[in-house]
Amino acid sequence: MTENAVFKADRVANPEVTAWLSNHAVIVEDGRISDVLQQSALPTGISDTHEIHELGDVSLMPGLIEAHAHMHTAAGPNPVYTQRAAFNDSKEFFIMRAVDHLRTALLSGVTTMRDLGGPTDVVFPVRDAVRAGVIPGPRLQLAGAPITTTSGHCWFFGAEADTAEEVVRAIRAQVKLGADLIKIMSTGGMFTPQANPRSAQYPVETLRAAVVEAERLNVQIVSHCLAADGVRNCVEAGIHTLIHARWHDSDFGKGLAYDPDVAQMAADKGIWADPTTGHIMVGNVRIAAGDVPPRVPHWAVSATTVTEEEHDIVLRDMRERGVRFVTGLDMGMAHGEFDMSAANAWSFVDLLGFTNWEALAASTVDTAESLRIGSETGAIQAGLSADLLAVAGDPADDIEDLFKPTDVVVQGRLVKRDGRALV
Repeated sequence: MTENAVFKADRVANPEVTAWLSNHAVIVEDGRISDVLQQSALPTGISDTHEIHELGDVSLMPGLIEAHAHMHTAAGPNPVYTQRAAFNDSKEFFIMRAVDHLRTALLSGVTTMRDLGGPTDVVFPVRDAVRAGVIPGPRLQLAGAPITTTSGHCWFFGAEADTAEEVVRAIRAQVKLGADLIKIMSTGGMFTPQANPRSAQYPVETLRAAVVEAERLNVQIVSHCLAADGVRNCVEAGIHTLIHARWHDSDFGKGLAYDPDVAQMAADKGIWADPTTGHIMVGNVRIAAGDVPPRVPHWAVSATTVTEEEHDIVLRDMRERGVRFVTGLDMGMAHGEFDMSAANAWSFVDLLGFTNWEALAASTVDTAESLRIGSETGAIQAGLSADLLAVAGDPADDIEDLFKPTDVVVQGRLVKRDGRALV
């Protein structure tokens, strides 16, 4: 249930998420932001019609937008368990896990989440329950079953399609079932033992047919890509977002095959990238501390080690060429726990050279633009949905303060207050 409310804070993010507005108040009415103004300019008697929330010495910003999740998978520090659970758990278990994960994400400050792959008979009913107010959760965009080749990456919860005709038919079927966007696996992946992450799964012609069909149906299409051949095919086809954007060479004996010309083409076409550096960084920190065992590499990449710094150098060059990044953790994978979305911004600062404000904007207003929901959410601005996150401290000074959520509002509903869950 939403209420007319006023949220007063020492620091409120400006609409561009580039600076703080000091001692401002956000007025919320019918689930939307009606005004943002100096606390001293609040109308006389507003406390008679609105609940006043004195948040105090916090930083109030738009809720985080998490662009890459798998709500039904296990997450946690153990990649073996995460993988086995995805293969073996029942639909009922998936649903119960998803319900728990969405609440966890919401209370951590995620007010919008894009799920990029899960069983349609799990994720669509869960989304419907969130929208109906039956269970708490962020605003959801769902891809449903990702489109993959027979025995391809994530076949165990995907829609298998091999030819261009089969891919087009699969897109239509997903949209018919309620998909908000399409995800297609252009290469193999680390999560699937049978798939080869160094190899393209679809030729450019098939991906182009997929883009044409998705755009005909007015949905975005994003693609998992871990290999240079897959990235190239996606860029030439006009895929809207590159998921992971890794450039492994097809030769097992080589490392990366980065092509700056393809990266420049992506930038020129306005293609976004989701580098998923957050959960990798969290895993590396935990492994270095001895908290979890080292990763066991996929057979396709075990012969030639590529360091994370090598990947990051490529990602930094892509960004310098104009490729814009969204904040997607790959929630549900190992080290991608559902309260760790703040690790996206943390990794952007520590690994990719973002300023703190650039990382905060990426986590909110920029990713909203990429998801085509900038007219609905992503900023603290009159007319937009009241999706708010307050954190202790100042993440513009210390980005890790994003891990300190005190208050969360989603679509005008206060779900966390002063560190206490209300849902």
